[in-house]
Amino acid sequence: MLQRLLLLIFLMCTSIYSARATHIVGGEFEMQHISGYNYKLTLNLYFDVVNGSTGAKDPYISVNIFSKATNRNIGRATLNLSNTTAVPYTNIDCTVGELRTDKRIYSSNIYLDPNIYNDPAGYYITWERCCRNRTINNIVRPEDAAQVFYMEFPPVVKSGQFFQNSSPILFPPLSDYACVGELFYFEFNGTDPDGDSLVYDMVTPMNGFTSSNMPAYYNLNYYPPVYLMEPLPAPYPLIQWLPGYNTSSQIQGSPPINIEKQTGLLTMRPAQKGLFVFGIRVQEYRNGMKIGEVRRDFQVLVLDCPRNQTPKVVAQVKGKKNLYEEGQVLRINSSDTERCLDVLFTDPDMSEFVELRARPVNFSAGTYTFTGTTKGRINQGATQDTLSATICFDECFDTEGKVYMMDFIVKDDGCSLPRQDTVRVSFVVEPLPDAPPAVSLSTNKRVFEVREGDQLSFDVLGLDPDEDVVFLSAQGRDFDIGTEQIKFENKSAAGEVSSPFTWDITCETLKKESYTLDFVVRSTVCNKEVTRTESIEIRPISNNNEPTLSSDQEVTTIELEVGKPFTANIFGRDADQDMLTLKASGEGYALEQYGMQFTSTNGAGAADGLFTWTPTCEAFQGKNLRVKYTLVEDACDSSPDKELTLEFVLKAPNNAPTLTSDQTTYTFDLKLNDAFEANFDGLDLDLDNLIMSAEGDGFNLADYGMQFTAANGAGEAKGKFTWIASCPATERESVRVNFTLQEDACDPKPQRLTLEFRVEAPKVADYVPANIFTPNGDGKNDYFHIPGLPPEFCTATFTSIRVFNRWGREVYRSNDSSFQWDGKDVNDGVYFYVIDYGTTSYRGSVTIVR
Repeated sequence: MLQRLLLLIFLMCTSIYSARATHIVGGEFEMQHISGYNYKLTLNLYFDVVNGSTGAKDPYISVNIFSKATNRNIGRATLNLSNTTAVPYTNIDCTVGELRTDKRIYSSNIYLDPNIYNDPAGYYITWERCCRNRTINNIVRPEDAAQVFYMEFPPVVKSGQFFQNSSPILFPPLSDYACVGELFYFEFNGTDPDGDSLVYDMVTPMNGFTSSNMPAYYNLNYYPPVYLMEPLPAPYPLIQWLPGYNTSSQIQGSPPINIEKQTGLLTMRPAQKGLFVFGIRVQEYRNGMKIGEVRRDFQVLVLDCPRNQTPKVVAQVKGKKNLYEEGQVLRINSSDTERCLDVLFTDPDMSEFVELRARPVNFSAGTYTFTGTTKGRINQGATQDTLSATICFDECFDTEGKVYMMDFIVKDDGCSLPRQDTVRVSFVVEPLPDAPPAVSLSTNKRVFEVREGDQLSFDVLGLDPDEDVVFLSAQGRDFDIGTEQIKFENKSAAGEVSSPFTWDITCETLKKESYTLDFVVRSTVCNKEVTRTESIEIRPISNNNEPTLSSDQEVTTIELEVGKPFTANIFGRDADQDMLTLKASGEGYALEQYGMQFTSTNGAGAADGLFTWTPTCEAFQGKNLRVKYTLVEDACDSSPDKELTLEFVLKAPNNAPTLTSDQTTYTFDLKLNDAFEANFDGLDLDLDNLIMSAEGDGFNLADYGMQFTAANGAGEAKGKFTWIASCPATERESVRVNFTLQEDACDPKPQRLTLEFRVEAPKVADYVPANIFTPNGDGKNDYFHIPGLPPEFCTATFTSIRVFNRWGREVYRSNDSSFQWDGKDVNDGVYFYVIDYGTTSYRGSVTIVR
């Protein structure tokens, strides 16, 4: 505990010391995607080496993440110092002792949990630090002014999908100073790893809540983390401008400091010297929607500088005296011998280093050369020097009739920033003329009619008037010349090339109606290929007579009856005596599947086939069946296969069987345990095999105690149904039994009869006798009993009988359905009884008379 207290006191003491030290030049956040939901978070802090104190060099920083929607703190991260480098000057000769800046980089890898960072409004991350340089001239009490390092970023999940994004990366700042009355420019622009659009503007720097008494939110590395002051969310207080300064005029001048919205180019012409702080913001857009922003505070030193004059650059067509004037369009024709421009540049200042560069404006750097003196120190003697360089366009350079523009830029090494001059030259350049190649044949024919055994033969010649290398080749349209008896060698040579062509016409050649062959000559000039083509057509001629295919059937649709044999003869003939082959196949089935047979005798000029078949019931079920007969010709230029199809329509005549019963009605009312019997007869005139069966409608016969037996046979079947009406039938309104007679025929016509039964269960009231008995010992009606009372009624089982007097007192009880009550020990009169069958009961009265 004591160690923690000492550490706390130490940090507070160092905080007070650091607050009095001036050190912050500016800086910004970066956050780059690594993989998944892992990111590298970096803070770039620019430290004033001249005015800064070592006590203000934090070894680590503690940053905080807030929700934009609620301003609630949802995360913290510690970034450790990873690197320190000096910020360079554009020109080392312009170095001044009062301007030295270090770039201190703090970084750490962080994980953005998708279950947390999914709010569509996004998040912002901050770190606050006091204090700025006390020598700043455009804000109130700079030594007490802090800075809020601030960045906004989108959620890592949008609409349930991973949303990948990295923040913009701003161009590294330089330690350059500006000069009073001189134009100062600096590229503050950045790049975006995701290709998002960036928009720049000037903003007033944030001051935040830290102060000289509490310069930063220190994390004491306790667990849990302890902060000397809880970090506060936005909105943050801004720095206070001195009179005459504001967001749009953070550094006064003509013009005042400003940043170009799209390019990020920072420009100003400061009116007075001093040290000035300014703030810029870059906003990140994707698909027209803002997704984040990064802010950078920085400062610029303005000095009174020695006057630096602007260099001068001019251009002229090589070999001509007149200088190029802007707005003019230079033309270099294909016939011009000079394809170059001379560029002259100088500088009025003595002993000045100047450098020339060429920059294409509306075209990519192409095939041109830039030679001569492009840089050097001039005016070291009594006269002013002028340097010159030459740009030449090679013979293939072609602006394709468009006006190309190129900037020639000369730059000196003056302080604080170099001055430069630009001349923009507009020009049109034509390439050197080149004649296309040509291809020719040693024959005038372009269409050839050929027969088997013919040979085509001629020479193919490729020419190029400019003696360029020509390539000669042959290629077939929609066919591979390697599959034919073609001899031709692709060749190449400078200016002229020749190659003989031969084609031996074979039987295979005649199998295609037409061939087109292209002879192509190619030459390449200025990386562009030029081709010319000469084509020929080859038309094979055939003398083949087509074979014929027929049968001995008069029609092609034939009616057949099941069980009756059928025969058909098929004939193939060819006048050229070519080899013929005759085949047969079922359409959608194999011939063997239905017992069909086909045999053929094949030969030269003739092929005969025999089809035999006895239709079966299985074939009848297949409806109409089609058999296709195919005649194949084996010839050099064979005709297409000949086809003949016979369709068979099958018939199966059948008389319906009859099913009768010895019952005159089909609906029966039965009482429980009644016996029932029915006999059935089945007859068929066609003597087809008959099968009789019975089936309960929604129940099994055996479950109801029903029995059915049948004697089946050819043309006749008998059946017998017997049943003792059982309890299950009493539970349904009615039960139906279906009796079916099936016949074994191609086109069966089954018959059915249905018997319906309604079974009535007995009731206790059916068994109750007269309601009086005389227990006087004369042997007649001496007892109260119910003869034949069943011990159960299907689902109800006898439980007891109880007898009560008129006052409800039980005078008799028995658990036996065969009970006998003799009325002993009771007086004459009326008594009441209850017969209990568990699920139901019956109430009655009985009178005793002695």
